[in-house]
Amino acid sequence: MPEDKEFKVVDKRFSAEERREEKPKDEPAPQPSPTSKEGEGFVMKDADRIPVEVDFSTFLLSLATGALIHLGLTPDPITKKTQKNIELARQNIEILALLQQKTKGNLTPEEDQLMENLLTEIRLRFVQATK
Repeated sequence: MPEDKEFKVVDKRFSAEERREEKPKDEPAPQPSPTSKEGEGFVMKDADRIPVEVDFSTFLLSLATGALIHLGLTPDPITKKTQKNIELARQNIEILALLQQKTKGNLTPEEDQLMENLLTEIRLRFVQATK
């Protein structure tokens, strides 16, 4: 029978808090860089960047911002280019409308008002952009 050898497992993972403590104070904040394939997102150069807390309002704002980008009213934050894609803008607006319908009666008054305001504004800008 083979001899049992003892082995040790070392967990080399660490939390973002531990990583943040190891960073030199004068190091500049990392910036996202575009991937080689256009439109597939971006690569984080530094894995310990703290994500923005995502709540329902932040989610709604991200969809509305996406619609503005696709309407060509604001530059893409990754490429810094302004491009118009009406179909993608329409898709974001339809997603917002679907969320409004499916969450009716389940939102806080503030979330409900934000949803209504965003949809009204984005729909108006959509009509103006497609004239």
